[in-house]
Amino acid sequence: MSNDMGGGTSEGRDLLRDLRLAVWRMEDRDCEFGMLMRIRKTLDQARVRYDDCRLFRVDDEAGGLKLSVHTLDPDEFWCQVQEGRRWVLERWESAETACRKPSDLREREWLVQYLGAEVGFLLETVFDQGVLAVYRRDAIAFTAAEIELLEGLGEVLSGFYYRWEDLKRLAAKEVQLRQLKKLQTVGQLTAEVASEINNPLTVIVGESRLLLEGDQDPMVEEGVKAVYRAGLVACEINQRLLKSVRGQKANKEWLNFNRLVQEAAVLVRRTLQSEEIEIDEDLEPNLPWVKVHAGQVEQVVLSLIQNSREAVRLVSATGRIELRTSIRQGWVALEVRDNGPGIPEEIRADIFEPFFTTKEPGQGMGLGLSVCTGIAVDHDGRLLLEESVKGACFTLELPIEREAALVVN
Repeated sequence: MSNDMGGGTSEGRDLLRDLRLAVWRMEDRDCEFGMLMRIRKTLDQARVRYDDCRLFRVDDEAGGLKLSVHTLDPDEFWCQVQEGRRWVLERWESAETACRKPSDLREREWLVQYLGAEVGFLLETVFDQGVLAVYRRDAIAFTAAEIELLEGLGEVLSGFYYRWEDLKRLAAKEVQLRQLKKLQTVGQLTAEVASEINNPLTVIVGESRLLLEGDQDPMVEEGVKAVYRAGLVACEINQRLLKSVRGQKANKEWLNFNRLVQEAAVLVRRTLQSEEIEIDEDLEPNLPWVKVHAGQVEQVVLSLIQNSREAVRLVSATGRIELRTSIRQGWVALEVRDNGPGIPEEIRADIFEPFFTTKEPGQGMGLGLSVCTGIAVDHDGRLLLEESVKGACFTLELPIEREAALVVN
């Protein structure tokens, strides 16, 4: 692709002006491909003489500088650069335009291997996020007009990528605002629900307590006790909901994590047994104690068990739920695993979002995992969806604090 004229003419300046206008009119952060194609088209329209070109993008990541390259061809994609990083990064760090012959033997060998031909002259212009380079097989220097155009394209690329990052941040802010609106809605619903269910809960707890004062068949008495304990848990949850709406923090204390898990399992064991769902406990002995709000953590455990129960019932009349505690690096962990259908890949990223649900209308509001995530975060912990060969596996992790070693089990 060889042409006869340079590109730093009034025609070239007009092309650069059009590109700058396109950058400032950008409204879609998914337009990078279109801009790269316009850069290549501008090189051709300005009649720059070149045989190959490359756009190198430098990203500062946690592990160091990452170098990617694009050929500006419509059928190509960004690729990571391993060989030849040295010369590109040296040019980028110099922050200077270079019009030169490749003088370093190893660089010449790399260019032959990389481009498939000898390079007689190359022109590199640096922009804030990388390097734009054009290559010429003939040992003929680039003209002042061609250098001017390439430097102008570098300025356009700097502006483009700054604008591109701004649009990415704006999109993230919009997501945060939508999330905030959802959480505000959750708060309003929480206050309404807590007020509505307070009276029936009072009746359940009061009547079951009166039943326990009389003589009952042992099997009946065990069931009434389960109802009474569940009623107390529901009352505690109700009070916490009201406190959270008012912005009151939950009081936390040092507790035995295994015991919390066992007490939550007791509340649902009879129900699961009646549905032929087996619940197994594999609890690591001598776990460090955790500083938590008992009711909140119990709520998370119950919610995860309930989710597993509903998943199992979708595919089988019988099922299995496993509760396993362990120590991970810096965490006390509870895994809740089931042999249900699992979580489809396409919704894994959304299941912790408020109001996201796969249930039929009227069967759930999609708040369970969102609330559980909030409780985990409030305890400086996290709720994870783990990879699982069969079924689903959720893990609640709570931090092991230094003071835990001083707590007597």
